[in-house]
Amino acid sequence: MKSFAVLILAAGYSRRMGQFKPLLDIDGETIIDHLISTFLKIRIEVYVVTGYRGQELMTSVKNSEVTFIENPDYAYGMFTSIQAGVRSLKSGHKAFFVMPVDIPLVKSPSIRSLLNAYREHPGKIIYPMFHTKRGHPPLIPMTLAPVIAEWERDGNLRDILSTHEKLAYEVDVNDENILLDMNTVADYQALLKRFHNQ
Repeated sequence: MKSFAVLILAAGYSRRMGQFKPLLDIDGETIIDHLISTFLKIRIEVYVVTGYRGQELMTSVKNSEVTFIENPDYAYGMFTSIQAGVRSLKSGHKAFFVMPVDIPLVKSPSIRSLLNAYREHPGKIIYPMFHTKRGHPPLIPMTLAPVIAEWERDGNLRDILSTHEKLAYEVDVNDENILLDMNTVADYQALLKRFHNQ
C-alpha cells in the first residue's frame, strides 16, 4: 500500500458550470483522468468520491488503479464527500490530500514539494502557498481522519483544520494553479487557455 493517498472530490452537481465538470475535456482526456494521472505518476493512492452521475463517472475513468467511493449524501454538500472519503481510507496511509475535481491544473512538482515537506515535518497539515495564499490540495495527517469523519457540528473542512492551526506548515510553490478553480464556462475556458500556454 502506498504511504500517501488523495481524495479526488467529484460528487457535485456542477450547477454553475451547466456541464458535468469531471468529464469536461482537457487536451484530449477528461479532467478526472487528468487529475488521476497527475497523482498516480507520483505514486499516490487515488480515491475518487462519486455522487451525481456516479456510475457514468466510474465507467468513463480509464485507469484501473483507482478506488471509487460512493457518497449517498452528496446533495448535502462537499463536506459529506470529504467525510465519505476519509471513512474509506486505509489505516496504513501516513497522510492524504483533499483535491476538488474543479482545481485540475495543479503541477506535479507542487505535489512533490508537499510530500517532501511532510516527510520532514510528519504529523503537520501541509498547505501549498502562492503569494501568501493557501490553495489546494492540503496534505492532512491520518491522525486527523477520525476527527473529520466523526465531525457532526456545522462547518466544513476549513473550520476543522482551523481548530488545529498549530499543526499548519506552509510550503511556497511556484504554481498559481493551486488557487484556480472552475465554476463557470468562462472559468473553464480560461483554464484551457492557461493549460495550453503552459
